[in-house]
Amino acid sequence: MRWRLVDAEEALVADCAAVDGLFTGPAPAPAVERYTLLGVVPAGPLVAAAPGTWLGNMYVEDATDNPMSAPLLVDLTVLGVLPSTLAPGLLDIDLEGRLHPADRAIAERRPGPGGFRLTGDRPGEARQSGDTGLVGADGVGLLRLGRCIDVGGVFRERPAPPPADVVLRGCRPGPVLAAAVRAQAEGRFRETAIIAEVYSSGARGLAPTRVQLDGRVAGAQPAGGAALDVTLVDALEEPLPAGAEAIWALWQDGGPRAANLWAGHGRDLRDAWCAAAMSHHRHRGPDRSGGAIELDGRHVTDVEGFCCAIGEAVNGPGGYFGADLDGLRDCLAGGFGARPPFRLVWRDAAVARERLAGGYDRRRWDAGVTFDTLTALLEEHGVILELR
Repeated sequence: MRWRLVDAEEALVADCAAVDGLFTGPAPAPAVERYTLLGVVPAGPLVAAAPGTWLGNMYVEDATDNPMSAPLLVDLTVLGVLPSTLAPGLLDIDLEGRLHPADRAIAERRPGPGGFRLTGDRPGEARQSGDTGLVGADGVGLLRLGRCIDVGGVFRERPAPPPADVVLRGCRPGPVLAAAVRAQAEGRFRETAIIAEVYSSGARGLAPTRVQLDGRVAGAQPAGGAALDVTLVDALEEPLPAGAEAIWALWQDGGPRAANLWAGHGRDLRDAWCAAAMSHHRHRGPDRSGGAIELDGRHVTDVEGFCCAIGEAVNGPGGYFGADLDGLRDCLAGGFGARPPFRLVWRDAAVARERLAGGYDRRRWDAGVTFDTLTALLEEHGVILELR
């Protein structure tokens, strides 16, 4: 039984041998959209905006006293700049870009009148720290881009990807699922709903996948003994990456026993590796401090590779020490196996120096993490770097 389903009250829903459909991601990239900034007072790079100008990312923040969470527009290009139809002396600016995939729900709620503050990040250009409360991938304050009276194309409902069906293979139902299966068999369809969190179950105990199933029982078939194969329809909106099942199975079987088993994966599965490592992290005892920690840099060709490598440098094969820059900052504050000051001997650092060259990262929709970004972050937190 490799998977356990648990409801909000932590009651057992089912133990399952497999969950078909759990690994079918990642989700497609957000669609290209068009937006209009109406009545703009430009600042920063927006002052010189012309057709074809690439702006990077932009937060569109409610400018009233109680601002809502700001949706993030990413990979923006200027399509046109015209005198505003709302007020003389102002501009209307047409843009093409995408809504950040995490902000679809935020962008469904349109704020009241009061205008908008515009802030942004343009990788590779100087940015003034402290310009706003928002920070980019490198922790630097974002640029002010001005204000506008209104926006078009941002605040609206967008179709959500249809939830997928899953099949719970060889499952042993708990009381919740058993009741739903009986209700389906008896035609009481209103009582077949199931909401459950999916946990990985194995030699290292239970570990959260952070996947939620929210569907209804559509059928159940015997699977040998007391086990059932149960179909849940419309149950899964955000599956785990295709190919990540083998990564989770590795931990279910006791965890990696050698370093660099992640090295042959691409960025999506390196990220999935870090997610599994984080979910299984169990640090007990005091952090190491002082002394030297060796990082094998041969495969650090992207930020995900760095996270895999430093996790193993600190905590051994399959170890966790941050899955992104924010996670790395949290780990450097202590409680994850090592606390600065310590010496990090980064072997083959030239690989990361060459490959982590910045630019714009269309996987993370943010400024690309550079080698200098990583070294500066480590040194700011008291890590003594020895690059070899």
